[in-house]
Formats: sequence, C-alpha cells, structure tokens
Amino acid sequence: MEETIKNRRYLHANPELSKKEKNTSEFVMKKLDNLGINYKSKVGGYGVVGLIEGAYEGPTIMIRGDMDALPVEELTNLSFASKVHNVMHACGHDIHTANLIAVATALNEFKDEMHGNVKLCFQPAEEGSGGALSMINDGVLEDPKVDYAIGMHIEPSLKIGTASIETGPITSYPRFFKIKLIGNGGHGSVPYKSIDPIVAGVRLYEALNSITKEISPINPNVLQICAFNAGEAPAIIPDECEIMGTIRTHYKEDKELIKKRLYEMTETIAKLFNVQYEIDYWGISIPVLNDEKHTLLAANWVSDIFDKGLVQSETFKLAGEDFSRYSELVPSTFLVVGCSNDDPSTQYGLHNAKFNPDEKVLYYGMMALSTIALNYLEVKDF
Repeated sequence: MEETIKNRRYLHANPELSKKEKNTSEFVMKKLDNLGINYKSKVGGYGVVGLIEGAYEGPTIMIRGDMDALPVEELTNLSFASKVHNVMHACGHDIHTANLIAVATALNEFKDEMHGNVKLCFQPAEEGSGGALSMINDGVLEDPKVDYAIGMHIEPSLKIGTASIETGPITSYPRFFKIKLIGNGGHGSVPYKSIDPIVAGVRLYEALNSITKEISPINPNVLQICAFNAGEAPAIIPDECEIMGTIRTHYKEDKELIKKRLYEMTETIAKLFNVQYEIDYWGISIPVLNDEKHTLLAANWVSDIFDKGLVQSETFKLAGEDFSRYSELVPSTFLVVGCSNDDPSTQYGLHNAKFNPDEKVLYYGMMALSTIALNYLEVKDF
C-alpha cells in the first residue's frame, strides 16, 4: 500500500475544487497510462473513464471514485497538508481517488480471468455540482453498457475495520434554502418608525423548527437552520434579515411537505410582521438506493475483509451523495467505510478543517471494491 499512500498524500496536498480538477485528472491519466489501461478523458468535465476488458464475455461493473475538494482552509498541520489556500480534501475524495487507482492496479492483474469488464469512473464535481449527471449525459453508463455500479465513501463516525453495507435508501434528498426578510431599517431608539426584520426572523426561526414534528419519527428527516444574519451595529435596525439552512429526508413525500410548509410559514409570518420576503430553494441530489439482491451478495463477499464487522451507519444516512444518479439507473451498491481509530485526531467529521482519516482505510477500500468486482466477474481464485 506504500504507493497508494504516496498517491493519496500527493492528491491531498494538491486539491482542486469542483469543475477545476485539471491536475487531478492528469494525475489519474498518467497512472492509467502506466498500467496500460485505455481511458476516455473530459467525460462530464474533467472526468476520466478507464476500461479493463476481461478475456471472456460477461457484464460490465463500474467502480466510481470522486476527485473534487472543498473550499475549506486546512488546519491539520500534516506534513502533506493542502498547499492551496482555502481548498482542502475535507471529504475524503483524495482517499477515494487513490483507492480507485489501487483497485485499477489490482484488477488489471486479473483481466485474463474476468468474465466481463471493469469501468473505472473517476468523477469530478461531486460536491453539489452535478458531476454524476454530467458524466451520465456524456455516456459513462454506455459503451459498454454498465450492468452494476459500486462505490464507497469513508466515514469517521465508523471505526477503521468496519463498514456499512445496507439495502434501500442509504442517503437523503439534500436540499438548501435561503430566506431573506426585508423590512425598513432605522435608529434603534425609535423602532416604531421602522419595520424590524429581526422580529420576523426570530418568529420564522421558531416556526421552521416545528415543521419536522409533522413527519413520522420513523422517517429520517432534518431541517437545520445554519445561519441567521442581520445587522452590524448596536443602534441600527437593519433593512434585512437572512436565514439559511438545509433539509434532509429519505422520502419524496416528506421532502415535498417540508418545502410546502417552509413557503407557507414564510409567507404567513411576512404578512404578520409587514415585511417582504425572498426565498431561494435548491438541491438536485436524490437518495442512493442500494439494490437488495446485489448488495446482500456484496456484503457476503466482503464480510471477512472488515475484521471489526459490518455495522449500521447513522451519520451518513442524512448525507447527500450524487452516486445516487447512477443508482437511479443501474443496480448499485454503495459502501460506507469506517476511517477513524482511537486517536481523537482521526475522529473529526467530514467537511471539518481538521479531518484526518486513518490511512489504513485505503487497504480496506481497495480490498472491498476489488473483491466485489472479482466475484461479480466470476474470477475464481484471487
């Protein structure tokens, strides 16, 4: 795994944001060139799609690894910390990319025994930028047609040596909102001459936090307000108050209910406090759906690899993941792989500036994805 760790550390030190993964893409292509693996570049942006053709006819399995980083200033003090200001691999995509290169290296050794093909999908722009859809539109699931797709995400809430491989929806519909309440600012000593948007904002904050009480507690759901901004001075009533947050649900009907109630409550409170309002509401991802038949087989194939056991993942279930666009179209299995140990430095969450996964996860990820692929393509001895 020495080469894989080296690759991961290079990628970690040289992160690139969504739709700007030029250097990462070129790095991947050089690795595939060294392996003699044919590939297509500029698929859905800076995506790279390699193809390992088996000696025998059979299905095609696609293995996906995402490549983009986040706009986060790294605070790990690692020797290979990001060299790029305010850009960091704080979601583990450096691990995913290096892992897929390792998988390509391993599977390439078995191509003469494979009954089918392996498509290697190095995806750009996973972080809310529609990378999977762009690759699908550029034909990543065709030529040859993909029969089964697999992927993984590392997760620090799970210990190293464990993984969650569950059927059904394993992530959420992630949605985001920004509500602007527009009043009429003025001097703090004469509030009756103003229309205070903060009062409306406080009432709206309280109302929005009651919406999820209308949904069955059995259905996973979250509405979380993450920003409340208004004013900059102690004696000036501002003109505007802005509220931002995220919504996560597993089920479409819950997603639609929360959106409907958010609009209704905003309109009602705006009228009540005589303010104007604007709502921005966005998000395109859908839940990752793990196909029951394929996923149960995959879990059985890799159960011995994860020596600390297969577990349930709570944290990841309300995450967003655009692998969902593949799982919408072809049978899929997505693994959530533990990456923390007893050292507190490895336990920071995804998107945290101190995120620092245990690099042993590279071994577990490579072994798991390779094992699923080799079993699926009927390679007997490996």
